[in-house]
Amino acid sequence: MNPKENIHPIEAPAGLRERKKRLAQAAIEEAALRLFQQKGYEQTSIQDIADAVTMSSRTFFRYYASKEEVLSGPIRSTQLDGIRYLLEAEPPASPHAALQSVFGYLACQYEKQRPGLVLRYRIAGQTPSIASLFLYTLMEAEPALCDALCSRLETGADRDEVRFLVAVYMAALRVSIEEWLEQGDDADLVNVLHRHMDRLSSMPPG
Repeated sequence: MNPKENIHPIEAPAGLRERKKRLAQAAIEEAALRLFQQKGYEQTSIQDIADAVTMSSRTFFRYYASKEEVLSGPIRSTQLDGIRYLLEAEPPASPHAALQSVFGYLACQYEKQRPGLVLRYRIAGQTPSIASLFLYTLMEAEPALCDALCSRLETGADRDEVRFLVAVYMAALRVSIEEWLEQGDDADLVNVLHRHMDRLSSMPPG
């Protein structure tokens, strides 16, 4: 018997694999954003990005499905975090209270991502084909946020009213993010958002 036949490859612990994955994703994002700035989004190919981090395009697809995902991934990931936050929070006193809480949480998370978001915002603004990227990425989370909020409210909540309120608060977040990114580094997204949300407090409760 060949002793080598009994030797099985040692798998890396899940924690180590996850760290390696995150490091690879960070390297890809950094290279992609740099190339998007230098060459333009449409002129940068996936092979260009893969070459910049010395990997094959096939390996690139292990981490990202497309260039668009590299650009919008952090925004989408933060939106999913917000949905989890809403589902795990204490039962809300009202739809307004829940939405103020979850959107305040989202603003805090985006605050931590300012440098990367500024780059993404500028790249998207310079590329007509993806100029609506920020708007679309935010809006696509609305149905899931609506479902999450309805699941936390008392039975009989008006879903159409909740859907409307989610859309209004999302618009406030989008406007706040755009305003914040266009201001200097001292700007505070949480304060900007709360200023806009205060204007919504006079709306009828759901």
